[in-house]
Amino acid sequence: MKAKWLILVSLLVIVSMLLTACGAAPTPTPVPPTNTPVPPPPTATPKPGEPTKPPAPTNTPAPPTPTPLPTPVLTKGEGCAAGSTKVVWYVGLGAGTQADQIPTEQAWVDKFNKSQSEACVILNVVFNTGMNSYDALKAMIAAGNAPDIIGPVGKMGRASFQGAWADVSALAKDAGFDLSKYDPALLEFTKDEGVLVGIPFALFPSFIYYDKAKFDEAKLPYPPHKVGEKYQGKDWNLDTFTELARKLTVDKSGNDATNAKFDPKNVKQFGFFEQWTDARGVAAFFLGGLPYDVNNMKNAVIPDAWKQAWKWYYDGVWKNNFMPNSDYQGSDLLAKGNVGSSGNVAMWWSHTWYTCCFDLAKTKWDIAVVPVINGKTTAKLHGDTFAIMKASKNQKVAFKVLSKMIVDKDLYVLYGGMPAMVADRPDFFAAFDKKAAPNKVDWTVAEAMVNYPDLPNHESWLPNMVKANDLFTAFRTKMDQTPGLDMDKEIEKLRTDLDAVFKAAP
Repeated sequence: MKAKWLILVSLLVIVSMLLTACGAAPTPTPVPPTNTPVPPPPTATPKPGEPTKPPAPTNTPAPPTPTPLPTPVLTKGEGCAAGSTKVVWYVGLGAGTQADQIPTEQAWVDKFNKSQSEACVILNVVFNTGMNSYDALKAMIAAGNAPDIIGPVGKMGRASFQGAWADVSALAKDAGFDLSKYDPALLEFTKDEGVLVGIPFALFPSFIYYDKAKFDEAKLPYPPHKVGEKYQGKDWNLDTFTELARKLTVDKSGNDATNAKFDPKNVKQFGFFEQWTDARGVAAFFLGGLPYDVNNMKNAVIPDAWKQAWKWYYDGVWKNNFMPNSDYQGSDLLAKGNVGSSGNVAMWWSHTWYTCCFDLAKTKWDIAVVPVINGKTTAKLHGDTFAIMKASKNQKVAFKVLSKMIVDKDLYVLYGGMPAMVADRPDFFAAFDKKAAPNKVDWTVAEAMVNYPDLPNHESWLPNMVKANDLFTAFRTKMDQTPGLDMDKEIEKLRTDLDAVFKAAP
């Protein structure tokens, strides 16, 4: 596994260190799934309410220091039967590379090798430092030494190797593995460009986190926990949600954002924030989609719902003032970017993995469903699985190993994702309940939100993906930093830039 990053920030380094696998029954501590784009925090803390100014360029930039490829942890298969087929398990495109995770992974390998005689699993861990683990895998493939199983890995991690994955639906059929026991929507989510590249494993649904203390102080009822529920007699839609977020945004004089006297330059509490995502993630609050013509992927097209989402988001920051601009985000008030943990935001949108990033016991919190927008509920979804490479010389045996990995409770706990198998979820959430006590979190919300994934997913493959994702990251940063934008012109500029990037794709 969501720790993955094309864009790494120091906060997420801290996050990744929180993932532990200690004791006989460790509590899962999830981290952001593979390659979740995260806006970088400001390098300095500007005065809230003023646009961020880029740093002045230096005349004598220091030459970059080459970063050597990491040394892989390659272990010999232990307890293997004579003549068994070697299956290399590559860990490095997401989680699993932390020092305290590797012993648990190796223990799983040793146990598996001793349990049967067909496969001899060899663990290959390449530390996820920058893009080094990606470069190492590319080098292995180019040398004809492709590993067999990759994982845990999410959509964006797989997208970096588009077309390199085996179709596991065919392998499952050959092995007599029953795919019908999985939710069809989750199977669809685990497809890349129409190919089922893995079996649903660790899920990270998104929902609305909320600070109950902030609602109590404002004497407002908590937001709905079920799709279709009303809020104060109104449909739980975008208008209702926006009005609530404004009421929960308060300045230093105690005026909320619906009051004409509200001072946006002196906010002490915000109503809402979209935590750690790029412009594609922001758009997914309204609807999933793809930014290109499916009949000609080199032609950029911005879905109408995305345009609406970005305009709503921008107005929320600069006009309706219930979301913080980048200056507020980087301030001490909002924990220098880790906004949901600050105690000064009433609601924030993120995934189950964000439970890693705030005090679950001290914060008085719960979770709610996302609002209905344009008649549709969309809760962006992250998810990790194990995938088999097309270049694997042992696909059938590798699938038999994979089929054991994706139902193993120890690996669920190790990587912290909500089990795809419904029967395995009670134990998973019970572990979280111990961490969150005395809070009693309504985990049925998380389970419900899995049923409304953004399809196509906001981490789907793009032509010239790295450069395209850079544009989406920069676009959210621009919205956060710059007042007075003509959003129609900015969206068209983004489309033009994406079009050029797509057309320049190999």
